[in-house]
Amino acid sequence: MKKAFVFGLGLAFLAVTGLVQADEMKDKHLKEDHSKILECEVVDVACYLGKGAHGPDHTACAAKCISEGGMLALLCEGKLCVPVTPEFHQVRTRFVSKGGEKVKVRGNIVDKDGTHFLILADMGKKK
Repeated sequence: MKKAFVFGLGLAFLAVTGLVQADEMKDKHLKEDHSKILECEVVDVACYLGKGAHGPDHTACAAKCISEGGMLALLCEGKLCVPVTPEFHQVRTRFVSKGGEKVKVRGNIVDKDGTHFLILADMGKKK
């Protein structure tokens, strides 16, 4: 009985420690600015994933598809990235009129479970 109690207490300690460390990493990520200037292409996700379509020859199609509600992403450094604020909220409205165009943004690419996010540095918290 004593061993089970000590074992359970140890597991609880490890769980709490892990939660505290995860929270500290989140705070550190949001406070530290490791951003850089990136030149990215605003792509229509369906065309890019389905056909590999992007670049100057695909600008008109991307602009049309995105303006009609197609999902957009930024092609940065060879990675297809979802653009988000530092709080991980979408920023579609910022890029919807730029389908197929190259844009310069300041941010940081973060990978989470195989998905790439571009955290835009100039999209700070609302006050």
